[in-house]
Amino acid sequence: MSAPRLSLIVPAFNEEQRLAASLARIGAFLAGRDYACELIVVDDGSGAAGRAAAVAAVAALPDGVAGRLLRHEANRGKGAAVRTGCLAAEGEQVAFIDADLATPPEELPALLAALAAGADVAIGVRTQADGSDMRDERGLGRRLAGRAFAYVTGRLLLPGVGDSQCPLKAFRREAARQLFRLQRIDSWAFDAELLYLASRLGLSVARVPVRWRPMPGSHLRIGLGSGLEVLNLARIRWRHRDVMPTTP
Repeated sequence: MSAPRLSLIVPAFNEEQRLAASLARIGAFLAGRDYACELIVVDDGSGAAGRAAAVAAVAALPDGVAGRLLRHEANRGKGAAVRTGCLAAEGEQVAFIDADLATPPEELPALLAALAAGADVAIGVRTQADGSDMRDERGLGRRLAGRAFAYVTGRLLLPGVGDSQCPLKAFRREAARQLFRLQRIDSWAFDAELLYLASRLGLSVARVPVRWRPMPGSHLRIGLGSGLEVLNLARIRWRHRDVMPTTP
C-alpha cells in the first residue's frame, strides 16, 4: 500500500463493549475515501477483555484500510495514548477520534478540508453556526464542570477558545510532529496543552462546527481528580513558557 494520506488514531481503554462496532464504522468510512488511510488503535493498558477486543477489531478492518495496534502495558491516560499514536502516524494528515464516536467519523472531512485550505490544525467545536451548543445536552454535573474548566482554560491559556475539549482534531503531519514532541500532559487536559502549544508556535488553527452527543459509559469521572486537572493548566503555562515559533 502507498503511504497514507490520512492517519486516524483511536485511543482505547477497556472499550470491549463498543470497540468492534466503532472500528467497523470507522473502517467503512475510511474504506470509502479515494486515498490511502491508516487506522491506529492505541490500547492504553486495558484488561484482558479490552486487549482481545482491540486485536479482533483491528483484524476485522476492511481491505484497503491499513490497521495497526499499539499498546501501553499500563494505563497512562488519554493524552499519552493519543501522543503515542500521533507520533507513530505516517499520514500527510493526522487526526484522532474517541472510541465512543461521540463525534462521528463522518465529521472528519470538514476538518481535513480546513487543513487543505491552509490551516496547520483543525479542531471540532460543539458550538453551531446558529449559536446552539451541543454540550448543553450533558447532564447538569458535567455541564457545570465543563463550563468551569472552559472558563479557567480561557483565563489561563486560551482566551477566545470556548471549546478545547471536543474529541475530534486534525493536523498537518509537520504540525502534529512538532506539537506531540512537545506535549507532556497524559490526562484529558492534553487538548488544552496542544492548543496552547499551537498558539505559542504561531500555528494556524481552524475551528470547525461538528455534531456531538454525550455517550454512556464514559471513562471520565467528575470528582476531585477532575478538579485537579485545573492545576495542569497552570503547569502547561509554566512548562511551555519558553516555546516560541523557532522551537524545533
